[in-house]
Amino acid sequence: MRRRVDALLTFRRARTYALIVVAVYIVAWCYEVGVLSSVASPFSPEFAKGFPIGAPPLNSSGAPISGDYIAFHTAGRLLLLGRGSEIYDRPAVMQIQASLLDGRAPGFYDAFRNPPFAALPFVVTAELDLLAGFALWTLLSLVCLGLSLWLLLDETPWLRVRWRGLAVLGLGFAPVYFGIIDGENATISLLLYVLIYRALVRDQPWQAGVWAALGLFKPQLFVLFPLVFLARGSWRAVLSYALTVGVLAVVSVGLVGPDGVRAWFQILLEPESGNALANAWRMASLKSFFDLALPGQALVSLGLYGVASLGLVALLLGAWARAAASLPVLWAFTSLVAVLVDPHLVDYDLSVLVPAGVLAAVLLPSLRWWMVLLYVLVIFRVQVPTGWGAIQFTVLVLAWCAYLVLRAMRRESLEASLAGVPWPSPVSSRLSL
Repeated sequence: MRRRVDALLTFRRARTYALIVVAVYIVAWCYEVGVLSSVASPFSPEFAKGFPIGAPPLNSSGAPISGDYIAFHTAGRLLLLGRGSEIYDRPAVMQIQASLLDGRAPGFYDAFRNPPFAALPFVVTAELDLLAGFALWTLLSLVCLGLSLWLLLDETPWLRVRWRGLAVLGLGFAPVYFGIIDGENATISLLLYVLIYRALVRDQPWQAGVWAALGLFKPQLFVLFPLVFLARGSWRAVLSYALTVGVLAVVSVGLVGPDGVRAWFQILLEPESGNALANAWRMASLKSFFDLALPGQALVSLGLYGVASLGLVALLLGAWARAAASLPVLWAFTSLVAVLVDPHLVDYDLSVLVPAGVLAAVLLPSLRWWMVLLYVLVIFRVQVPTGWGAIQFTVLVLAWCAYLVLRAMRRESLEASLAGVPWPSPVSSRLSL
């Protein structure tokens, strides 16, 4: 029976299903931006102002077609204008965004919350208008996705013949799609995850430290890596990480000045309970799980999140300290823990699971159907009401996958111990791929 069920999930079939999903994504996006909905609703505020639904730069919902990219573009435009200290200033940001949207969204505000150095690349796209900049950023996001898969396949040579299917599966993974259409930086995070993994496999600690530090453009998603370096005893990675952080700090101060850095800290410390609640439907970590399951119980929810996160991090660091498994399996567990403990993980950030998913599908067949379930759940952002809150099934499946990987790590470590094999070394880790 098990073989019959597994036969339903051949690579060819998975690729076909993913291709259908990608086609649906394209149709949905065209509808959202107004390509397929040219008739304005008489009840729409845009209609009242004489603008048709979906007329650029707004989509059919009256929001910017560029999604959150407008925040990046605004920061780049302020740097370009020599107003770096204002990239976190609400009035200045609203002024620029009003001009980018031709005044068609009064009161619109999308804050730039990344550290100052993360605004530097957008000085280039800020030379363009909003939609042209968004188009260029979308192209760059797709390039990062392709480069991520190419680098990963360089470490798994027997999968190279399936690169087209893996590309389709990657594009069909809902977080990747959400990140691209929302103008996010999710594929940048994905690329950095692949580069860190590649550096660890090739025993290049200096590079691993640099890539991990560059991930500070989204610190909550990369915070585990310096801890992993310490647990692993990789002092060269720790040193390169610290040096890169120092450079980024100097660059940040140079871009926005001390006042701008203070404004960044202030905007991070602003109460975001309302923002988090409004976006809870598309978050997917232990924090959002407990917040939704226990609404109105902030302290209890925070406590449960803290205990669960500390437990997972302790297990992860212990595994790295003991070299408890091969690097591919350790990496899958690391990626799962990273997203689960992230305090503010929006679903598009799950894009970083793509390399872990590829490795797990090859090395851990028991996870394949759970990965299929996760693939479906994140498309529909499934939440089930309980009467007092809601349960996020995506988080439950992520946690279960982490447990299965942990169990596989322990089994692998036991087998290596019984065989008297030192595990893992850089060479054996590469062969284990």
